[in-house]
Amino acid sequence: MEPPRWNIITPSQYEWERRGPDFIRTSLPDYDPYRAWSNFEFLTDDGAIYEVDLLILTKQGFWLVETKAWAVCMPVEYTPTVNDLADLLADAMRRPMTADSHRPRQIVFRGNPRWEELHPYLKQLGIEVSVQNELPHIEAVYEDFLRQMRRARSNPLILRTPSPTDVEKSFPAIAQWVRGYGHIEIGDQEGFGFIVRAIDYGGVVFEDDKPDTLAEAMAALEKGLTEFFEREGIE
Repeated sequence: MEPPRWNIITPSQYEWERRGPDFIRTSLPDYDPYRAWSNFEFLTDDGAIYEVDLLILTKQGFWLVETKAWAVCMPVEYTPTVNDLADLLADAMRRPMTADSHRPRQIVFRGNPRWEELHPYLKQLGIEVSVQNELPHIEAVYEDFLRQMRRARSNPLILRTPSPTDVEKSFPAIAQWVRGYGHIEIGDQEGFGFIVRAIDYGGVVFEDDKPDTLAEAMAALEKGLTEFFEREGIE
């Protein structure tokens, strides 16, 4: 399918958001009634903002397509061990997001002693190990989120709630955490998808990669931190 039937409303800065629709585009018929629109936002009656990766019109009706950056998915209900990470890395090498199976030139780790056991084995395989305190791409995702919020605030069609939302009242456990226990991270991590974490000086206390939206991530983080405070006897 080619323009004008294929419409990119807002070009994406993320490779996976471009590659997914491009892959689908090559298989779509280039005649009526087929049409497609990619990367756009819409507002609901209550003022909520939703993003659409790809909307396709076919003879059977409309199809809504959501793209993800997950190269592999290993859902766990516990803190991952070094063996879990080794399995995940092996799977990523067999099924990378780009090209055929291959060893990566470099793997970036968070500065957590839990993963140091793997470093010598990776170096023996010729893979460079880099240790960083911050996750790659988190800042870019956060800046993109802020840009979306600024665009939303500048749009006169957005409906406001009758009174401002008190974030600390909505998420008391998160507020308590960031005031005196550690920090949080929410965003897209390459190879893992959308992820939310609570981190103290000793490492990751809570992590969840199941949420798909910021609202779901905040709800999961609030629940996880509430349970953490209860286990630790913190009021």
